[in-house]
Amino acid sequence: MAKKDRNYDVLVAEIKRIDEKFRLQSESSVLLNVAEAKRIDAIRAVDVNAVSVANDKATAQAVVLASQVAASAETLRALVAATAATQAQQLATLTTQLTDRLSSLEKSQYENKGSGSGKSEMYGWIIGGLMVILLIAQHFWK
Repeated sequence: MAKKDRNYDVLVAEIKRIDEKFRLQSESSVLLNVAEAKRIDAIRAVDVNAVSVANDKATAQAVVLASQVAASAETLRALVAATAATQAQQLATLTTQLTDRLSSLEKSQYENKGSGSGKSEMYGWIIGGLMVILLIAQHFWK
């Protein structure tokens, strides 16, 4: 019986050892799982922080870009307005100059036409009268 008691004691000791090993492995697994969860949480926290920083930078860049676009649009608007005013003034000056020159030309043309046309008509009547006289004279001398 001593041998049976001894085998029984060895069996009980082995069962205790195996139970202790399972208990240690379970505790180790739990600790490992907790450590892994903390590691993953830390990585996520870094990622969330990186996204937040990137979002803040993007927002700041958008604000700067919006102000630059507004300033550029205002500069262009002022430039277009100034160019339009300059062009309008130049066009008005050119129109006035052309109108004055056309008026001068028309006046000169009317003055020259009136004086030249009377002489031409007078010479025409004189030549026509002389022809009539020559025809009549020729008719009588035959």
